[in-house]
Amino acid sequence: MNNTYRLQGALRATAAGLALGVGLLSAIPALAQTELRLHTFVGPGHIIYTKILEPLAAEIEAESNGELTLTLYPSMQLGGGAPELIRQAQEGTVDMVFSLPGYTSPQFPRTQMIELPGLSNDGIESTTLMWDLLDNGYLDPEFDGLKVLALWAADDAGIYTRDKPVRSMDDIAGMILRSPSAAQAGQIEKMGGTPVAMPITELYPQLERGVIDGAMVPFTTILDFRMHEVANYYTIPGPIFGRSQFTVVMNEASYNSLSEEHQALIDRLTGIELSRKATQAYLDRADESVEFVRNDPGKEVIELSAEEQARILETLAPIYEQWVAEMAAQGIDGEAMLRMAGIAVR
Repeated sequence: MNNTYRLQGALRATAAGLALGVGLLSAIPALAQTELRLHTFVGPGHIIYTKILEPLAAEIEAESNGELTLTLYPSMQLGGGAPELIRQAQEGTVDMVFSLPGYTSPQFPRTQMIELPGLSNDGIESTTLMWDLLDNGYLDPEFDGLKVLALWAADDAGIYTRDKPVRSMDDIAGMILRSPSAAQAGQIEKMGGTPVAMPITELYPQLERGVIDGAMVPFTTILDFRMHEVANYYTIPGPIFGRSQFTVVMNEASYNSLSEEHQALIDRLTGIELSRKATQAYLDRADESVEFVRNDPGKEVIELSAEEQARILETLAPIYEQWVAEMAAQGIDGEAMLRMAGIAVR
C-alpha cells in the first residue's frame, strides 16, 4: 500500500512539474515570423537574381533578426507564365514578383513611355525619370493594388540576329524580330520589320529554329539567357530604341499586413536606390556580354555610326505624336509626362 501511495505521489509531482513547465513556456512570447514569397521568370543564375534579389532577401532576414523572411521562387516554380506575374501579385497569389511591365503592355501605357526612341541618354537617367513620374502620381493607376519596391530601366536595347547582320536600318526591312513590348514593336514596324511578341524565355528556341530572324533586346540576355549560342551578329545602335522596364512589386494587402517596424524595413531596403543598383547591374552585365561576343571569332559586333543613328531617329520621330494621341484617347496627359523628360511635342 505504501508503495502505491509513493507511486501516486510521484505521478502527482511529475504532473505538477509538467504543468509548471508548460505554464512557464506559455509565458515566453513565441517568435513571430512572417514569410514573404517572391515569384519570377528568371532562373537562379540571372544577374538580377544574384545581385539584387538574393541580397535583398538576406538583408531582410538579417535586419529583422529572422522575424521576416523572403523566399525566392525562380523559373516560374509556382506556376503560370511570365506575363501572368503582375496579376499574381495583384491577386495576392504571391506576395512579390520580379517582372517586366512590357509583358502586359496594355496595362502599363504610361510606364511604356521609357521605350520612346531617344528619350534619354542611358539607363540611370531613364530610371530617375520613372521615379519622378512615380513620385508625382503619373504611374499610380498602372500599379493599382501594388506597392512598387523597385522600378528601373535596362541597358540600351540592341538587335541581334542569327543569319543576316544589321549594318543599317535598311537591313531590318523584311526581318522578323522579337519585340519585348508594344512600344518597341512600333519601332520595328517603322523601320520595315515585322515584330513578334514573346517572353525572353521563348526566344532561344525560336531563334535557334529560324522561326524569327533576330530580336530587339537588351544585351544582358546574351549571357543570362545563353543567346550567344544561337545569335551570330550583334548590332549596337546607341541610345535610340528606348529601354525595357523591370519592376519588383508587392501585393498591397501583404505589405499592409506587416507590422510598422517591418514595413519601415521594407521601405528602407527598396525604392529608388535599389532601382539604380539594379540598373547598374544591367549596365555592367551588358558590357560583360558584349565583350564576351567580341572575343568570339565566330561572332560579329556592329556599331552604328552617329549618322545612321540620326537617320533612324528621324524615321522614328512620328512615334512621339502617335504616343501622345494614344495617351489622350485613354484620358492620359502624355504631354505633361514628356515635359518631365524635357521634351515638348507640337
